[in-house]
Amino acid sequence: MASYLGNLMLMSVLAFFLVFWWKTQGVKQFAYQAAKRRCDEFGVQLLDQSVMLRSISFRRAPSGNLSLVRRFEFEFSTSGDKRYRGEVQMLGLAVHRIELETHRFP
Repeated sequence: MASYLGNLMLMSVLAFFLVFWWKTQGVKQFAYQAAKRRCDEFGVQLLDQSVMLRSISFRRAPSGNLSLVRRFEFEFSTSGDKRYRGEVQMLGLAVHRIELETHRFP
């Protein structure tokens, strides 16, 4: 009986992390699209065509509910010779903040 409960607990934890990873991949796509739009707005080039998950924390949403904040980083360039960093913060599925490092245009 104890072995059965242990296996059930292990499978539940594994299923939780699998669903969490799957949902994070969806949020990552939203973050990538937001970073791409922001780079296009500023006339800079999004490098490596990707965003990288850097941290996960909890924060209260404007509605008062507790939500996950995922912080994604990306790199961009103004002319292809120097890399700058950017950050997208996602509150749930919504873009909370996008920041671009101070950069120079050639």
